[in-house]
Amino acid sequence: MKEEISWREYWDLLHHPRDIMRPEYRHLLLLLYWPLELAFFTISGRISWEYHPIHCALDDQIPFLEGFVIPYELWFLCGVFIVFFTLFYDVPSFRKFMWFLIVNILIAGAVFLIYPNYFDGRPVQTPWPASIATNYAEMPRKNIFTWMLSFIYFTDPPRNAFPSEHVAVALGMVAAVLHCKKLRSRPLFAVPFILLQLVICASVCFTKQHSFLDVVGALPVVLVSYLAAYVPWKKLRRRKSAVRAEGGTSA
Repeated sequence: MKEEISWREYWDLLHHPRDIMRPEYRHLLLLLYWPLELAFFTISGRISWEYHPIHCALDDQIPFLEGFVIPYELWFLCGVFIVFFTLFYDVPSFRKFMWFLIVNILIAGAVFLIYPNYFDGRPVQTPWPASIATNYAEMPRKNIFTWMLSFIYFTDPPRNAFPSEHVAVALGMVAAVLHCKKLRSRPLFAVPFILLQLVICASVCFTKQHSFLDVVGALPVVLVSYLAAYVPWKKLRRRKSAVRAEGGTSA
């Protein structure tokens, strides 16, 4: 498996699309995750199911801090960066990160289907879909950050919030950096990037996009996704087999 693939090689692939099934390009099929996830969240978030509220006492103690919309939105840019950097410079890491996302959405999607839920702690309680102007008019404060949140509230209804995908993917990006030699070897990048992901995890509560329970619920999903994507199970099995073989030989 090639570790790096240049822009020119990917460009040539556009002229020979059948080559995508070759071993060095087959990882591109994992990009189908993105349109499938978007379609799932778009459809599932608009089905008229009986949604169960997600709320805890700690949610009422966490203040609404609209400035956290900046790290909340940076989550999207971070995801794009990790995908494209690994796609070109560390294909094995790209595969692992994408499998992390796939396992994550399979688990989260199962939860959404079995237990449709929503977060009822937004400062704006207008029924969805409300206009951006209506959301902004009901904000406790008027500034650029609350306008940005008004837009987010308009485009992203508070449904299927548990477990938090924002938190799960942010922690997945931490794993991606730690497992990518080219990124973790640059502490001036890796440390601020990882700290940013932790701030992003906190931002989901301060922007009132998620309950604290959504954050907690994301942790076991992250653990299972990490074990599935990053633990080299095949190598572990081979080592166990080798150890057993050595033990049998020595006996």
